[in-house]
Parts: sequence; structure tokens; C-alpha cells
Amino acid sequence: MRAKKLFALFLSLAFLVGTVGVAVAQEKKMDKPTANPCAAKPAAKAKTAEGTVRSVSDTSLVVEGKDKKEWIFAISGKVAESVKKLKAGDAVKISYTEDGGKMMAGRVTAAKMEKKAANPCAAKNPCATKK
Repeated sequence: MRAKKLFALFLSLAFLVGTVGVAVAQEKKMDKPTANPCAAKPAAKAKTAEGTVRSVSDTSLVVEGKDKKEWIFAISGKVAESVKKLKAGDAVKISYTEDGGKMMAGRVTAAKMEKKAANPCAAKNPCATKK
């Protein structure tokens, strides 16, 4: 009888340890990150552009760059409110992201566009010959 009780006790302890081991293994397995197709996309990298405003509407801003290339930026929310005061010919710097081929303006600020003089000697005339 004593052997049967020891055997039953040993068997129940083995069962208990096995069950706890399986539970711990399952917990560790669940902690690993899994690829979730529904997870949010990583944030797009912000880019910048500078140019001259060609036109402004409620939903878009058209800017011409130094190379005479035109960009059309989609605007909304606070950005749309801030560009209302812009007019054609204003110099701007735009921080934007691309999503599906569409450029979304994140921030639009007035910029100082430097115009280079045609003749670098025109200001002080250091190139003039001395008499």
C-alpha cells in the first residue's frame, strides 16, 4: 500500500511539473512579436523642398523649384490654414512626405530665396582696374 501511495504521489508531481512547463513555454511563445498585416505602416521619412508659390487652393499648393520643375503638394488641416496667407511669387520651404505617389505637405514656411547677381563685382566693384 505504501508503494502505491508513493507511486501516485510521484505520478501527480510529474503531471504537475509537466503542466507548469507547458504553460511557461506557451507564455514565452506568446511574448515573441509576430508579423501583423494589420499593423500600422512605419512613418514615412520627411523630405524638404524649396521654391516659389505658383498657386494656392483649399486642398493643394503648387510650387515651382529652382530648376523650373513644378510640384503639387496636398494640404489639409493646420497646413491649409497656414498657407491661406501665401500668394503667387512667395518663396517657401516645405516639409513633406510621399504616400502612394502623393506628396503631403507637413509644414510650409516662408523662405528667403537668394538671388545671385549676374556680375559678382557689381556691389563694391573690387574688380575695377586701379588708375
